[in-house]
Amino acid sequence: MGRPKTPLVDREEVVATALGIIDKDGLDALSLRRLGTELGVTGAALYHHFADKEEILRGVVELVLSREVLPRLENGGWEDYVEASVTRFRAALVAHPNSAPLMAPRGTRPPFDNLHREFIATKMLEAGVPRRLCYPIIDSTESLVFGSVMTNPRQLPLQERLGLYGRGDQPNLQKVVRATAKAADRVFQLQLRALLAGWRVLIEEG
Repeated sequence: MGRPKTPLVDREEVVATALGIIDKDGLDALSLRRLGTELGVTGAALYHHFADKEEILRGVVELVLSREVLPRLENGGWEDYVEASVTRFRAALVAHPNSAPLMAPRGTRPPFDNLHREFIATKMLEAGVPRRLCYPIIDSTESLVFGSVMTNPRQLPLQERLGLYGRGDQPNLQKVVRATAKAADRVFQLQLRALLAGWRVLIEEG
């Protein structure tokens, strides 16, 4: 379909509205018809800025990740870059959990955030990390992020998430949960540090 010569809405408004729909009602709720209705235009008006829905979704990803996911660190090793970027990546997904599936590899279609992966791969290669370990490191940290966000999108305290309030039939689980940091982001940071420590051991082993 050809693109209209005169735009009825601007690109930023389309992307922001699309993200709002996804945040409110989920990824499946987004359609060109719904988007046009929200903006007060026909679906055809969207084609001035976007070739198709996939291009709109790419814009959504760019908006979600616009808060400088890639760190600007003057010093530090590859672990510092990975930890900082993964932490920022998680923060972006926590703010917009319904958009998380857009960031994950999806069959034969390339994921939308390969620039993030390229940046981290470059830092690891520059630091001498064996090539065969680079992508497994990237993949494992991303899996940790997605697991942290998608299994607990509301970032509930662990006791509430596991439904342990008022229960007395699981005393040992209660003990370990009470000893665990209450904030989900603190638990994530502990998990991330442990994961990277394990990778450092494998790197040293060669």
